[in-house]
This record gives sequence, structure tokens and C-alpha cells, in this order.
Amino acid sequence: MRRLLSLFGLALIAVFVFFPVKSNASGKNLCRTLEAEKLYKYNLDQKGKKESIKVSVSKDERKNGYTITYDIKTMVTVNGRKIYSKSLKGQDTDNNQVKVMVIDTDNKDKQMELLIIEGDISEGTTDGGFWTANMEHIYYYRYVGGKAKRVQDLAPLFRKSFAGIYSLHGMEDGSYLTTNGKNEIYARLCIKIENFDYVHIKMKLNLKKGKFVKTSAKFYNLIDIEESYFRPKKNITVYTKPGGTKKAFVVKKKESIYLCGLYTANGKKMYLKVRNNAGKTGYIDPKKTPTYLDGTNHV
Repeated sequence: MRRLLSLFGLALIAVFVFFPVKSNASGKNLCRTLEAEKLYKYNLDQKGKKESIKVSVSKDERKNGYTITYDIKTMVTVNGRKIYSKSLKGQDTDNNQVKVMVIDTDNKDKQMELLIIEGDISEGTTDGGFWTANMEHIYYYRYVGGKAKRVQDLAPLFRKSFAGIYSLHGMEDGSYLTTNGKNEIYARLCIKIENFDYVHIKMKLNLKKGKFVKTSAKFYNLIDIEESYFRPKKNITVYTKPGGTKKAFVVKKKESIYLCGLYTANGKKMYLKVRNNAGKTGYIDPKKTPTYLDGTNHV
């Protein structure tokens, strides 16, 4: 029995030695934002030695009367070779408008992705409870044949999915994007809904044959939603299906309705899934539903 346990222990060690799991220090899928002036080593193409990656930031102060602005230059190198350099103006030296991430979108494809994000990045309060990253560009680099090559800009893929996108946020505190390690990365879209303030949804892109593509999802659960509620300015009919004609229930003027989800067939025409105080759910056309908002729905 003791010999069997010893053999099992040796086999388990061999599994971890020869088939290591690619993850970060917390055990999650690799999705790391790199700090400036630190040297990182990742085997981006899973071949040979690890690549050395460094983000360098320099700042020049400019004064115009009482106004101080900064030219903030960011340079990214892989194995000492410059792959990206950009100067952007800002008013806060601690708020760099470029962030660099290493992501392993697919744990099985033996390839990591290097993402360079440009945008109005704010990393918020003293308790770290709030931050935003309104991403204008998400440049995707793929390391092949000893060189890091820019493949595409992912931001337009997110933005073109909805006509009413207000901004493209990061997913959560400290993470601009997330991944499940199974071909998918996620961002948080902030969408303006007529008569209903703003809503947040989690949208994904799929990595296929070295390029990211949009998915054709029609229904999205809302995230960051609080128990704030809306009151219609008139009696409204809620329907069983988006754009349908079968009545689910009626909400009377100034009664409460809560938001549950967003449905869209083409990114232009949108319907909201709502819930009443009795727990019944159905769909409404927000453009036809003028409301009052109690509290805030944009968090």
C-alpha cells in the first residue's frame, strides 16, 4: 500500500513537471497588467526561451499659465526590440493613458497574446472601490518567428456591436479585460438606453486561428446592476417576447419596474427584460417607455 502511494505521488509530480498549468500567481487564467519599468518574462510563443517584456514611461511637464499638462510617452519592448511607442497628453502624471497586458486566451494553443490599451484610464479611489478604463484602442500583438506583430485593434469589434455604446470599460477592479482561458476574452460595455439611463453588459470576443472575432449573442444579462428601479410615466404593457404582441403583464403609472437584461437582434433595435414587484418578467421597448429613475443605474 505504501509503495502504491509513493508511486502515485511520483506520478503526480511528473504531471506538474512535464505538463505545467499556465496561470498567474492567484491560480486564475493568465490575464496580467504589466507595471512600468519592470522586466517581465513570458514564453509568448511557447517555444525556446522566455521573451523579455518591458514597459517604459517618461513624462515631460508643460506649463501654460496656471495650467500644467504632461507629454507622457510609453514605449514597449520585447527582447529589447521596440514594438510600440506613443506620446499622449495628460493632466495627471499618475494616470498613464497606455496599459499593457499579457493574456493567455486559449490555454491549449501554445500561444499568449500581448495587448496594448490606449484610452482615458482612471484608477480611482483610495479604497480601490471604483475605476474606469474607457478604451479607445486595444491593439493585439502576436509573437511569431521571433517578432511581435500587431494583428488587429479589438476596440472596434466591441464598439460596432451596439449603436448606443457610451464607453468601453474594464471588467472589474484592477482588470481591464478578463479571459476564461477557453478562447474568450471579456470587456464591459456601457450602453445608453433611451428613457433608462445607462446599462452595463459583459461582451466577449472569440480567438479563432490567431484573430479575434465577434460572437452573435442576442441576449445579455446586465452587470453592476443595483436595486434601483424605474417608474413609468404612463401605464405600459410588458410582453412575453422581445417585439412580441402577447401580453405578460401591465405596469401602472409610477409602479416600480426593475431591469434584468438586454436583447438585441442587430445592435440597433434593443429591448429590455424587466421585472415587477411580484417577480414577473417580460420585455419592453425602451423608446416607447418614458420613465422616472429612483436612485442611479449607472455604477
